[in-house]
Amino acid sequence: MSKPLFKVVIIACKKIRAQGLCPGDAKCLIAAMRGEGKFAEFKDKDIRVIAIIDCGECPGTRVPASLGVLKPVLDALGEKPDAVFLGTCIARLCKYKDEIIERVKKVCQVPVIEGTHEYPLKFP
Repeated sequence: MSKPLFKVVIIACKKIRAQGLCPGDAKCLIAAMRGEGKFAEFKDKDIRVIAIIDCGECPGTRVPASLGVLKPVLDALGEKPDAVFLGTCIARLCKYKDEIIERVKKVCQVPVIEGTHEYPLKFP
């Protein structure tokens, strides 16, 4: 018996990505694939990351616009997220996290999950 699909969008910190501190969003993607970190709550589902966007830099005011641009693309592809995950970079480090969450909630009618993985922020 196959698991039901659970489609997610991840919002990552633009500064951390630009500085190469999270190359290729690997930790978020691997946590989703393995059902680890915050994705463990949905281990009974087949998790699919359908998009990764960034916050647009501090203070994250571009998030609604980015989600607005993403929506018609996903609509045209017949996809709709079941949840939006804030990357661990935002959940752990961003002083604008609460404002970003409120912006996402206004635009998306899906749950917003704080964080993705629980891996160390830096690897040796």
